[in-house]
Amino acid sequence: MFNELRTAIDAAMYTFSLNKLLILFGFMVVALTACSRQEPYIFKAEEFNRNSNNFAKELEDRTTVEICYNKRHTSPKILSQIATDECRRFGKRAHFSNSKTLECSISAPAMAQFWCLGPDETIEDLLNPKKSKPL
Repeated sequence: MFNELRTAIDAAMYTFSLNKLLILFGFMVVALTACSRQEPYIFKAEEFNRNSNNFAKELEDRTTVEICYNKRHTSPKILSQIATDECRRFGKRAHFSNSKTLECSISAPAMAQFWCLGPDETIEDLLNPKKSKPL
């Protein structure tokens, strides 16, 4: 009886120690990834989906650019430059739309969204697409 009680206590203590180690390991992983210096990158939603129609194909046009970044290591100037360069590839200019958090990876959790506007296009055209321009 005493041996059975002792093995139950030992098992409970071992489980408690194992749980503490797993929690500690989890905190370490989060801390290391949060402190890592992830360079900003352009988010591609269906990049790894082999069933997507655009899998492994170059874009022909772009209306928005979504950039994942780490707020601690990236300035708005860098984000604006990345968006400007990407929109310019399609003969367009970048205009900031909004930002979101916890949209991308752990090491780059923030997302900045930019519109790519054509030469004659305005923000109002995007917001009110049904409104026709006068001749």
